[in-house]
Amino acid sequence: MSIDIGAGKTRAVALDLTSCDREPIHVPGAIQPHGVLFALGEPDLRIVGVSANLPALIGPQPDAVLDRPLGAVFDEASIGRLRTLLHQVDGPAASPVAMQRREGGELGLDAVLHRHDGLVLLEFEPRGPDSEGAHAFFRRTSGAIRRLQAARTLGDACAAAAREVRAITGFDRVKIYRFASDFSGEVVAESRHEGIESFLGLHFPPSDIPAQARALYALNPIRLIPDIDYRPSPIVPDRHPATGRPLDLSFAVLRSVSPIHLEYMRNMGIRGTMSVSILRGDRLWGLIACHNRAPRHIGHDARQACEMVAQVLAWQIGVMEEEAVTRHSLEGKAIQRRLLGDIEQLRDHRAGLIRNSEALLELMGASGLCLYGRDAVTTIGRTPPDAAIERLVDWASRTDGSELFQTDRLSTLLPEAAAYADVASGVLAVPLSRTPPRRIMLWFRPEVAQTVRWGGNPEKSVEIGPDGDRLQPRKSFAAWTEESRGRAVPWQPHEIVAAVELRDLVIDVILRKAEELESVNTQLARSNEELESFAYVASHDLKEPLRHIEAFAGLLGESIRQSGDDRLSAMVGGIESSSRRLRNLINDLAEFSRLGRQAQPLAPADLGDIADEVMADLRQRIDEAAATVTCERLPVVRCDRNQMRQVLQNLLSNALKYRHPARPCRIRISALESGERTYRDGADETFARICVADNGIGFDPKYADQVFEPFQRLHGPDEYEGSGIGLAICRKIVQRHGGKVGVETAPDQGATFWFSLPLPAADETPGPGFGTQ
Repeated sequence: MSIDIGAGKTRAVALDLTSCDREPIHVPGAIQPHGVLFALGEPDLRIVGVSANLPALIGPQPDAVLDRPLGAVFDEASIGRLRTLLHQVDGPAASPVAMQRREGGELGLDAVLHRHDGLVLLEFEPRGPDSEGAHAFFRRTSGAIRRLQAARTLGDACAAAAREVRAITGFDRVKIYRFASDFSGEVVAESRHEGIESFLGLHFPPSDIPAQARALYALNPIRLIPDIDYRPSPIVPDRHPATGRPLDLSFAVLRSVSPIHLEYMRNMGIRGTMSVSILRGDRLWGLIACHNRAPRHIGHDARQACEMVAQVLAWQIGVMEEEAVTRHSLEGKAIQRRLLGDIEQLRDHRAGLIRNSEALLELMGASGLCLYGRDAVTTIGRTPPDAAIERLVDWASRTDGSELFQTDRLSTLLPEAAAYADVASGVLAVPLSRTPPRRIMLWFRPEVAQTVRWGGNPEKSVEIGPDGDRLQPRKSFAAWTEESRGRAVPWQPHEIVAAVELRDLVIDVILRKAEELESVNTQLARSNEELESFAYVASHDLKEPLRHIEAFAGLLGESIRQSGDDRLSAMVGGIESSSRRLRNLINDLAEFSRLGRQAQPLAPADLGDIADEVMADLRQRIDEAAATVTCERLPVVRCDRNQMRQVLQNLLSNALKYRHPARPCRIRISALESGERTYRDGADETFARICVADNGIGFDPKYADQVFEPFQRLHGPDEYEGSGIGLAICRKIVQRHGGKVGVETAPDQGATFWFSLPLPAADETPGPGFGTQ
């Protein structure tokens, strides 16, 4: 990058555009001066740090109170209330605590506290304007919640939230800022004074809100800067007494903020600002960003009301997203049922896909579909030429070894794809087989030419400042348009899930030609598991906003009961009663889904007993082949007993079928520790490797992967009977157990087929485990 320094001269400057991401904004060493901060050690509440502006707001000099109990500054009643609150809360306190100086006199400050990093941080800040009373507060918050819940679309919900927060706070502009997957942002709703500039519809690059700032937003939902022209008040001393590190102010309301951010606000023409995080679980969905042209302080109660609005908005967003996913899932299930019926009727999965092509493309939001295989290439809708598909499949198989490949900008990865960007800028490739020859289901989306309106040129989001190479926030926020080409609508997670389900359906249909009943049962079990998992996730995500609503209702109830207003008490009681009923419903839903998940067909079973049963079932064939079958000690494993019988039966039958005609047939079943380990449910899971070795005809090792594909035969149908899918069924069953399969072989030297299965945890093994006698 070159920076113009005048007179036609340039100098090269190596810019690290991630430097803002590393700014330690959680340890600024200072606070905003409109409040006072105490850092206290427990249990004696000894003052280990205090902001230097203590004399201006409370009285004593910092040196006079350091290393002394907090009782040296505040009266005994205040200390008692503080200790009571500390016993009741573990994180940030929900409401201020009343504090009085030892010498008396009204402070006019709200005191809030939180624990962090082994310290208690007590913050004093100006009290907000006098409340209109519990009745007015209840009417305002309940009305805001009711209006938010009445929204039917995401846009309406965001617009309602912006109006409610502006009505509560009086800021000149309140905008709802949504993060994209790349952490750029868009203003999706706005409420503003007519005299301030509108940002509605503008996009902002990721560098405007760097990574560590987003991390703090996810931890601490409220950030307030009453006056961006403040002079920071340092903390004396700015060191943790136990660790020697700077005090971590991640959760402090008064935390001083980055000078770069303050300069950014000045460039925007803003003097006072507040932001409230919109959180979907632990994920930062967006922000409610408030701006004012003059300094503006918002009190604790109003901030709490705004936080409630953000939580209800997050709940509404979650409900709408889950409704969309559920609706899409139900549509997908209906299409799968029709597709399955048509495949049954037509006896050809390709013909079934063609008959349902319109519905399938609409479900996936795709313009084309290709079923690529060695034997045929079937295309539906608008797709690239066959030769281009051939190159795309070859490129994807060489460059991406994952289960699934997806992109919304193919030409940036495969430049030659620019020639057919109008057909396939977006590609979702779902393999139907994992080894050559490749079989893939490909979905295509065309490019969508977009005009993106940025809040300033995104390429100039940072500039070189007058003080050398320090990065500066940009100064212009004028709308700047960008034409975007070669990009399709991104693939959504629920669409990818639908594609994987369709892939599974096609594979199951192929396998069902030999094992129809097993395939149908597997598909139904998968559908039930997904629906049960959805019910569990939905019930879990609903608990967090409900917990906050219950907490706020409890606070309102306490306040109203003190006022003696029976009508309002009854109304709050109704809220609490409804919340309890909703919580019971959610708990019942979670319990129901939990029962479904616990009913998985994986349980400890003695593999030796299963092998004995299989050998008994095959006794006649073993005797006819004059074979000797030796079974060594096998471990207890976690498995579906019936499916493991099928795996062992298929492998043992194969060994008998492909015995060598010139020597006696000998088969050995054994086990050893595989060395495989996975991390699941908070613990390491180990695997055993089961081997079925024979001295039969063997085969060329280059076909070691191919033999596990459906209908892959190394001999003609007249030489050996069978459908050619037995090993494919074995692989599918083992993979459902989380294991792997393979074979070691050579022509005329026999073959050793192996598969791995998880061993039970020590507390669930019902008998002898691996390696015991």
